[in-house]
Amino acid sequence: MLASRDLQLWYGDFHALKGVSMTIEPHSITAIIGPSGCGKSTMLRCFNRMNDLVEGCRVEGEVLFEGRNIYGRYDLTELRKRVGMVFQRPNPFPLSVFENVAYGARIHGLAGGERLRESVKKALIATQLWTDVADRLSTPALDLSAEQQQRLCISRLLAVAPDVLLMDEPCSALDPLATQHIEELMLELKKDYTIVIVTHNMQQAARVSDFTGFMLLGELVEFGETDTLFTAPRDRRTEDYITGRYG
Repeated sequence: MLASRDLQLWYGDFHALKGVSMTIEPHSITAIIGPSGCGKSTMLRCFNRMNDLVEGCRVEGEVLFEGRNIYGRYDLTELRKRVGMVFQRPNPFPLSVFENVAYGARIHGLAGGERLRESVKKALIATQLWTDVADRLSTPALDLSAEQQQRLCISRLLAVAPDVLLMDEPCSALDPLATQHIEELMLELKKDYTIVIVTHNMQQAARVSDFTGFMLLGELVEFGETDTLFTAPRDRRTEDYITGRYG
């Protein structure tokens, strides 16, 4: 579904990604782990070119989406519709619950009228939020709990029918019970979507992901099936990190 090939990225003179190559399989959860400042979030943002918004950012190498290099001539609006992002902290718009979910569909001209209402309902059902908000779609989204707000932000993405969900520390602002609920949601969503998650929580990576990449100082040290990486890492640096010797 996604792949990087010898990906290099600079912020000005700072070399943030150094020859990163990885492959993201469809209908899987891929976790990217590593200490703070290692390039995890930068790598994630390369998959839908969010780094383009950073002044002084320069990229070399390739990122392939369905075999096509997105750093060539590519419609960024279409790319970010099909490869959506969920951020660390829930970021609902100061609008109603309904208008939050409908926002992307309206922008892309995907639906209107009854079709739009069905699209919103379907997205809320997919994130298991419908039963909580069905009778208060017109209330402000900011009145929801933190977990509900994060589910709402995921619903907002699903309403535009993406293929890939990029999640940058989606549980960092949530309590343990809410985190468990979001993890269960991710496992359900991977039946229909490809998910890439950045997390500091190695237990979370072990629980939910099919594949894991360990990054350190801008390099992809090791990448493979999660069970293998956590139980029999090939690189000593990976073993040192997952056993808590540093990071």
